Amino acid sequence: MQLTEEQIDFLQKNSKKYQDLNVLTQKCFGNDDLDGRTKEGRSVRKFLIENDIKFNTQFKGKQEPIKFSKEQKEFIIQQAEDGLSSLEIAKLLFPDKRVNPLSLEQRGVLDIIRDVNPDIIPSKDSGALNSYIAPKATSRILKKVNEATGLSLEESKINRQYQICIERLGIHLNNSRFLKIMNNYLDVSDRELFEQEFIRLTWDKPDLSADEINLYLNVCKEIINLEVVSKHLNKLNDMFDIADDQTEMSVRLAEIIKAKSSEYHQCEGRIENLTKKLQGDRSDRMKNKKKENASILSIVQMFQEKEERDNMVRIAEMQKETVKKEAERLEGMAEWKARILGISQDDVI
Repeated sequence: MQLTEEQIDFLQKNSKKYQDLNVLTQKCFGNDDLDGRTKEGRSVRKFLIENDIKFNTQFKGKQEPIKFSKEQKEFIIQQAEDGLSSLEIAKLLFPDKRVNPLSLEQRGVLDIIRDVNPDIIPSKDSGALNSYIAPKATSRILKKVNEATGLSLEESKINRQYQICIERLGIHLNNSRFLKIMNNYLDVSDRELFEQEFIRLTWDKPDLSADEINLYLNVCKEIINLEVVSKHLNKLNDMFDIADDQTEMSVRLAEIIKAKSSEYHQCEGRIENLTKKLQGDRSDRMKNKKKENASILSIVQMFQEKEERDNMVRIAEMQKETVKKEAERLEGMAEWKARILGISQDDVI
């Protein structure tokens, strides 16, 4: 919008008297309903900026994000691990400021926490680094699948079958027992291994029953137990090597190693039995499902065949009726024409 000469002259003379952009716009155009956001206000703003004339406005420019030091970041992570929320941490970091929910300070702290746990819920970030939070976004679930399986699936390229798998996996990761087990593991490496094993074993099986989900959870628990026992065995073997010249200690360690080895093999056996049961039960269920589908398919085919036969009979009846009507019409013609054509009703009955 172009300003007139009179409006330009008014702005030059009154820009110091009315420094508020809204007031200046209203006085310039003689309209109290205008403000700096209207096209008139924007034209006034443009003129003032081009002529380097200072003015005041209620608009607040975009605030720059807070840059935290290394020490501040470490403080944030430590406090989050102790169970404090992002708002509580922000208040500790900025005691001289009035920190409110969704303030720049609180959002800055939340971003630091999210770098560690991207799945946290902003409204429930208290204890975000202690409790396992199941991912809900498809992109996050897909990322976990790729990490657990070594695949390179892309959200924009997955087919409908994979979409169903991802949706079902999201439900499984929010299973109450899964969450309980995950939060029982205090060691982060154990928690990550349990999650990855569960995803690897179940992500491409969207038809799992509740009982099968529980069995897969048991398998994953046994896998963690196996790793823990293996770690213990490694430490015991190291101790045995060190105590080689101490007969009494060596004997005691040998007994403990034997017991641990037995525990290790028992754990392996439980994993094998659970896996066989899962594979067998699911295989039988899939076979039964195929039989049911085959039976349904047969019924559909039989129905289609019967329907086709009925249609053929109906068409034949319609054709017969049409020929009969045509014969009646011809018989209504002069007798000599009908005889020449050689057609009578008896021919079609």
